[in-house]
Amino acid sequence: MFEIYIGNKNLNTKIISRNLYILYTLAHLKKKAKIRGTFLGYLWWFIEPMMLIGLYSYVVGVIFGHSGADQLLMIAVGVTLWKWWSSSMSSATTSFRRYKGIVSQVKMPLPILPISEVFGESYMFMFAYLILQSVLLYLGFVPDIFALVISFLISMVAVSALSLSLAILNVFVRDTAFLVGFGLRILFYITPIIYPASRVPENFRFLTDLNPFAHLITYYNNALIYTDRVEYGSMCYALIGSSIGLFVLTRICKKITPQIIRNV
Repeated sequence: MFEIYIGNKNLNTKIISRNLYILYTLAHLKKKAKIRGTFLGYLWWFIEPMMLIGLYSYVVGVIFGHSGADQLLMIAVGVTLWKWWSSSMSSATTSFRRYKGIVSQVKMPLPILPISEVFGESYMFMFAYLILQSVLLYLGFVPDIFALVISFLISMVAVSALSLSLAILNVFVRDTAFLVGFGLRILFYITPIIYPASRVPENFRFLTDLNPFAHLITYYNNALIYTDRVEYGSMCYALIGSSIGLFVLTRICKKITPQIIRNV
């Protein structure tokens, strides 16, 4: 009995190692494909958010008159994060159909495909984040490292769960990819990125409460700027909840794998 247990344990370890290697390889290839043929390469992940930060800062600060250093920093953090999250979910939604040959011919856990899109975008996000963090440190904002790590883990797990659910849905409802693009634009404006959550009218506060990205933005703002507002309890609950959600979705994906293969 002991030998069988050890054998099963070694087999499970090999399977996990193999899946992690596949996940890393797909994410790495996505990073290479993203910048292949471009002149500026990784700089695009910095240039695009900077252009958006400048645009939204002008709209908020000059047109609406809500200026302030903290407001500009919150916009910079939010836009950088949103670029990561929206790119991940947009790419992941079509991943099963885009990699149809892999889905139908290679024996591998299907959740790896959409999750690899999230990891691939994370490569690019880290490049932009390091520049953003350097600016914050220069301005005297020292992050809460522990809160920042938890926020990053929550983001990875939660966005992976959402990406996997959208990828599964897109297999059976082909309009999903179009709806995701439209929905992400709406979500951007109802997420406190270019305005503080305190400016949301009481009658519409429920939209912020139900929006997971609003909570993620708050976690990052607190970890990077308002470190005295960090709430570890809330963050731990969010990490546990998103982990359970991802686990349930991976089990569902495994159960309906034959139907996914037939419909891609």
